Amino acid sequence: MQRRKEARGSWEARRRKAREKGSFFSLCRLSGGEIQEFFRGSSLVGVDGSLNTFGAAFPYTVTFFRALARSCRAGAEGKRFWAHRIFSPLLPEHRAKVEEKVKTGLDPEEALARLRWETLAALEAEAGRRALEEEHPRLLLWDGAFARLEAHAPLVWEELKSCALSRRTLLLGVTEEIATSSFRDLGAGMMADREILYSLLRPGEGFQLREEGREKVGRVYVRLASHPQVIAVDYLPEQRGDLATALNFLYTITPEHGRGFPLWLDIVDAEVRFTRDQVEVLIANYLDPAVTELFLRPLRARRDL
Repeated sequence: MQRRKEARGSWEARRRKAREKGSFFSLCRLSGGEIQEFFRGSSLVGVDGSLNTFGAAFPYTVTFFRALARSCRAGAEGKRFWAHRIFSPLLPEHRAKVEEKVKTGLDPEEALARLRWETLAALEAEAGRRALEEEHPRLLLWDGAFARLEAHAPLVWEELKSCALSRRTLLLGVTEEIATSSFRDLGAGMMADREILYSLLRPGEGFQLREEGREKVGRVYVRLASHPQVIAVDYLPEQRGDLATALNFLYTITPEHGRGFPLWLDIVDAEVRFTRDQVEVLIANYLDPAVTELFLRPLRARRDL
């Protein structure tokens, strides 16, 4: 790993190569008046989702899902828009969905994993759409890339996008763990963007990569705090005119000495997260203990050592 780190090249060399592929830009913190001017009395909404699985091996599992779109507005109490679901291959209608995926060449575990991500994406889109329709927010922040929604919930994603454009709500997808390889030719070998971008930007700096094939979704990379890791921000090209102010707002609400992720999304994440203890409570309240032991409780949970 040390050799791989060194293979990235020097900071100056990476910056020089990056300028050949795109452009750097600076962020600035907004004043209270500038924030008011940007929002004009409308709200900020953050959207995130969570899942937690209880059980043993396939098909003896049940997965709990929930998504939250939470708003905040100056001088007013925010609203919460929840969406919930459960999924278990033990239920006939859910087992049928798994079998449909298996017919495409996936094994049962892979099929179940795909269905879980599709369910979570659809729930997040549902919560976000309700917030759009009822709150008319100025800015809606999504925890994650637009590509995940487009891949796992394409119909709902198109509806959500159309709704945001028609209501002039700025839609941004914020990715904390960048898994793409758009910068691979800036380093030696097949390097992921995470490695290339680490410490590449100064605090309060962004980078726009010139990319082909991003007509439907734009992406910028920003460093919002002292931590050297960079995050990605997806946006709709039709809303490019408002992007600079929105990025400056994200910079403003991100703790300077934190990990560089917008504070409001961290708040939503903390509220929506499904913990193991919460799942245990749901199982205890809604299932007969004998049913739990027969179908869901893994034997390893009974280990004495």
